[in-house]
Amino acid sequence: MTIRVVDHKKLDMTEDEFAIYQKIVKSYTTSTNKGEDLFTDLFEVDGRGIIIFLKPPSVRRTSFEVWLFLMSLMQNQHLRQIYLQVEDIANQMKEKLKEINEKLANLEGK
Repeated sequence: MTIRVVDHKKLDMTEDEFAIYQKIVKSYTTSTNKGEDLFTDLFEVDGRGIIIFLKPPSVRRTSFEVWLFLMSLMQNQHLRQIYLQVEDIANQMKEKLKEINEKLANLEGK
């Protein structure tokens, strides 16, 4: 993953996610508006750049496309974290099973 800056906050995004972000920003940028302003004050992140809270737009205008993108990004980030945890647990179990099998083999060999 790569850390990107959106709304002055670090966000953990894949290259594809960042490309979509840039496409959204470009599509809403005009001579009087900056597309990145649509992302202002809509989310909070943790220290790893993972969205932990989405704020409903209350003061500034935004688009449904931006809101759906942030919802999708948050879900993808959390799924990636879950996959890492599951992979870590699976590797720990493999190591433990290997250790148990070695001990059983030693016991059977005696």
